[in-house]
Amino acid sequence: MTRKPVAKDVETAVLVSSRRRCCICFGLNRDTSLQSGQIAHLDKDNTNNAESNLAFLCFHHHDEYDSKSSQRKNLTIGEVKEFRAELYRTINKAFTQQVHFGEMMTPPADPYAGQYIRLGSGKDSAEISLTPLPDSIEGEKRYFISGYALWGAHREYGPNMGTLEFVGEIDSHQRMTFIRGDGDERAISTLTFHDDGTLEVDEENWIGQYGMNVSFIGMYRRAGLTN
Repeated sequence: MTRKPVAKDVETAVLVSSRRRCCICFGLNRDTSLQSGQIAHLDKDNTNNAESNLAFLCFHHHDEYDSKSSQRKNLTIGEVKEFRAELYRTINKAFTQQVHFGEMMTPPADPYAGQYIRLGSGKDSAEISLTPLPDSIEGEKRYFISGYALWGAHREYGPNMGTLEFVGEIDSHQRMTFIRGDGDERAISTLTFHDDGTLEVDEENWIGQYGMNVSFIGMYRRAGLTN
């Protein structure tokens, strides 16, 4: 049967609702990183272009979802639809938070929210922002984390820039961990908050995650705090 193109308004709705996050990555690993991917037909009928039948999937999970394997149980359409619903709810919470332009406003009662600037980074600057979200079911503090980092700001052709985005929880040790990828491509970012208002970022297997030589590793201080 001839494949029908997805209507532009439907395509836009899927991309905006997902913010180009793969719902299977999110459902299985809570991976909220920006992905390259495609819009998949969940019932595998490429003529059924109803928005309810479409989901944005990374290339890896799109291929895996469409494949037929006799060796293991493939993901079901019900699972993927539930992952999609969970992702949409999470994104809706994160992207409906109030955005402050100009001076950063940090609620004094929240010890973590705000903007953090990497210390001593010189030309390789980096910033990370934490926006509070409702606490998790377990009562842990949840935040939407976004950031950018530069490498080689004074190069003739400009710097390389990387971005960081995910939703995370701060545990009882004042740490937050973000895991993306698997196998040899598995990368781990750990954010540790100290009582003096500094933030320490450590990364494992970070090379190539954000762009050549770009990393978020280092010590940060929250904007508005003095030494």
